[in-house]
Amino acid sequence: MIGYLAGTVQFSDLDAVCLNVAGVGYRLLMPLPDLARLSKNGTAAEVYVHTHVREDAIVLYGFSSRDSLSLFEKLTGVSGVGPRTALALLSGLDPDTLVRCIAEGDEARLTKIPGVGKKTAQRIILELGDKLAKQSLSSGIVGGPMAGPLDDLRSALANLGYKTPQIDRALQKLKPLVEAGTTDLSTLVREALKQM
Repeated sequence: MIGYLAGTVQFSDLDAVCLNVAGVGYRLLMPLPDLARLSKNGTAAEVYVHTHVREDAIVLYGFSSRDSLSLFEKLTGVSGVGPRTALALLSGLDPDTLVRCIAEGDEARLTKIPGVGKKTAQRIILELGDKLAKQSLSSGIVGGPMAGPLDDLRSALANLGYKTPQIDRALQKLKPLVEAGTTDLSTLVREALKQM
């Protein structure tokens, strides 16, 4: 089973990339954000791979991070969620936002993804909600050094009445500031309000 590939981008199309690894081209279906990063031919790339074996085909799914791969595998473990649906979810929402939606039971947000109906969203929340909530608290998929300040900022902005999409956009723009060492909540709130 293939779990990781490193090579150069041979070509890409709307939903896949062909990775040249020592003269062999591997076609990988990928989430749109990951695909966008690898769209330039000839660039070096490292991809984490899920090998999906069917009766009639072997399909490779590629991801730019192990967290995305792990989330994909959790999603495909939900009854009724296949690789295409999991890929659509990771194309429509970044992994942190997707984990948060599932952990918080945000069914409406999940059903905005093409191919995800109400019943599918409910199953995902039911089967993964508690697991992902615990994992994000113990710095699994969502955690890491930025989780504390950004979680505090998210809470503060929500208390000020801002909607989740606005908050998500502001947090994305402020990640570099937190990475640079700014953790003072009042400073982060001021900067976030400038982004709103």
